[in-house]
Amino acid sequence: MFEVINWRGHLRVNKQAGAERVIARMGAALGEPFTLLSYQRYWKLPDLAEVRLTSPLGVQEPPEAVFRTMLAAQRIASPWSVTCHMVGDRLDFEGIAAKTVSAHFTVPGVEWLLFSVTAGEPTPWPEQEQPA
Repeated sequence: MFEVINWRGHLRVNKQAGAERVIARMGAALGEPFTLLSYQRYWKLPDLAEVRLTSPLGVQEPPEAVFRTMLAAQRIASPWSVTCHMVGDRLDFEGIAAKTVSAHFTVPGVEWLLFSVTAGEPTPWPEQEQPA
């Protein structure tokens, strides 16, 4: 079962309260609430905040998961670059949109966004190494 869509994004905000406002607008565009899992300054570009989010998906079949995720993603940005991995019967897919490659976001403040969908339990995002 595909329970959630995992999202990771870079937002142009000054504080967590600003990120929460942007995320609320993203939820309004999506028609589903986002759950904020983490917020921190993006180590590579400190004027951006890095957020990790989830939104509900709750579907059983891979084709329905792909279709519903892509409908959700297009409400927030376009175009998306999408990849898919099949390992046995397991489907994992993700998409990325970035202003640096001409993506248009419907919500001001979003600079970069990645979604990831995996069958079964949501997998935690791997931690990114930060310079010392």
